[in-house]
Amino acid sequence: MIRELLAETLRQGGCEVVEAGSGDEALAILRGSPEPDVLVTDVKMPGCVDGLELAARVRRQLPQLKVIITSGHAGACAARGLADSFFSKPYALERVLSSVQTLAAAA
Repeated sequence: MIRELLAETLRQGGCEVVEAGSGDEALAILRGSPEPDVLVTDVKMPGCVDGLELAARVRRQLPQLKVIITSGHAGACAARGLADSFFSKPYALERVLSSVQTLAAAA
């Protein structure tokens, strides 16, 4: 539900959004599509690949891709070196939108 709310906020803010229901699905999307400007992920995700592992793989394979990590459990320290931005839950959707827009403009 949070993913859907954030995706809708990003779309309303003018962003093109591709959603993935798991880290595994996100990796498949990244392999099969044009490279996005920003990846937004949560630490806890369904599947074999959590958000931190997803971010680590992205950093190795697509180092220019900007990464935003969110979490309701892990602190910002867990994302150090992996994220360009980190948001603890609960977060204001508009703050994430602003960060996505800023990072996309820098990409």
